[in-house]
Amino acid sequence: MSPRPDTATRRQPGVSRPLLTTPRPADPAARTVVAVHPGALPATAWQTVAARLPEDHALHLCDLGNVPEYFAAALVPTLSVIGVRELADRCLTELTAAGLTDRRFTLVGWSFGGVVAYEIAARLDTQGPGDRVEGLVEGLVDDLVVLDSIAPVAAFQRPDEALQPAMLLTWFAMYLGAKRGRRLTLEPAVLDGLGEEDGLGVLLAEAVEQGVLQDGTEPAGLRKLYTAFHTGLVRNNRCTAGYLPDPLDRTVTVVKPERSLLPDSPDLGWSGLSGRPLRQLAVPGDHYTMLHEPETADTLAALLATGSRTG
Repeated sequence: MSPRPDTATRRQPGVSRPLLTTPRPADPAARTVVAVHPGALPATAWQTVAARLPEDHALHLCDLGNVPEYFAAALVPTLSVIGVRELADRCLTELTAAGLTDRRFTLVGWSFGGVVAYEIAARLDTQGPGDRVEGLVEGLVDDLVVLDSIAPVAAFQRPDEALQPAMLLTWFAMYLGAKRGRRLTLEPAVLDGLGEEDGLGVLLAEAVEQGVLQDGTEPAGLRKLYTAFHTGLVRNNRCTAGYLPDPLDRTVTVVKPERSLLPDSPDLGWSGLSGRPLRQLAVPGDHYTMLHEPETADTLAALLATGSRTG
């Protein structure tokens, strides 16, 4: 069993870590699956999926949390951010240096990682003979899979100040549950109309009642965790500001958990960026726990293995 997110080693500022990692030993001849990890939770979250892949497959992670500029912008909101295109450049550079771009692979991105994965696929799909990049194989990406990622389309882009507290607190409740290894559920609309302070009070009471937090947990401690979470969300919002890519002439596979970031959006906006009909899958779990759900991990492993065998 993979460790829960709150038992993994936390990243310390100033400690350099590689952008590209492999969760388990890989045969050089193994079929390649590349995952873009958003960094909000430790990359160990992928271990359950990695363990379920066939033995002739290898999962390689591009952990965006290990990009110094990206990580730092989640700590200090006044820092300039690194954009989606540059993050994709960093990932492609690492993948090429590791020899992973000399054959076709399946590409998957979780949350904000799905947006960066889309840009990586766009680079590889649109390169013509005159745009050939040394070391890259034409038609590299067999399948593009996004895991509860909000598409970078105009309908979902909004300034930081327009992000609604009720929505962000609902997301934070899922995140807090994942950090603590317990599901935290809120009644529908319980946070509607509440500001951050009142909403955090409701969330704290629910977390204590459901055993997610200990009785006597100080509101200041929860506020500190929420502030860090909120800063990371704003960082991602700033990273995607103005990034409105063209649709790709490919099918995008959208995997949506039962407790999604945007439960009222059937396709999370991806129909506007896929030149072909979407492939959509519904899976158990919420945005932050989906990779740990055994049924979801089985579904994802089968999906990623199938994609790497096409073409």
